[in-house]
Amino acid sequence: MTEKIKIGGILETTGLTMVSILSAPNQPGVAGKVLMVLGKNNINIEFITESENLEGTADITFCFKSADRAKVRQLLAGMRGIVRARGDKWYDNIAILVVYGPHFREKPTISGKMCEQLGKYNINIIGISTSISSISCIVREEDLDRAKDALLEAFELPE
Repeated sequence: MTEKIKIGGILETTGLTMVSILSAPNQPGVAGKVLMVLGKNNINIEFITESENLEGTADITFCFKSADRAKVRQLLAGMRGIVRARGDKWYDNIAILVVYGPHFREKPTISGKMCEQLGKYNINIIGISTSISSISCIVREEDLDRAKDALLEAFELPE
């Protein structure tokens, strides 16, 4: 058996919806406009990524509480003229799993191990993001229990 990697813990958040704003202009301030409108309307963002796609435009993806879905849809519709995205894609019944811990800089295998373990259990990662001390993976809520089992097989939690 391979030795488990010591981590600080595993967090989970359920009851989320994820939306990807697709092919928005790739220019300064677009994500800021979207996030400010959401924030001013008390929509808390649980996860966010933005990246340039093959077309040279930007895809902005974020998660929020599912209870806010109708409000977010309405707010985004009101920003169509500002954001000028080509479309959006919505995902319901989403969960976030976060592996965190001290000293992630000295443990370069954590991200790979998390992704490898989820793949081993045939769990698709819908979104992924890292920080200096954590890695967050978006999975379907129906896969959450199996995903936690997969991670506990590879990571050692503190006692």
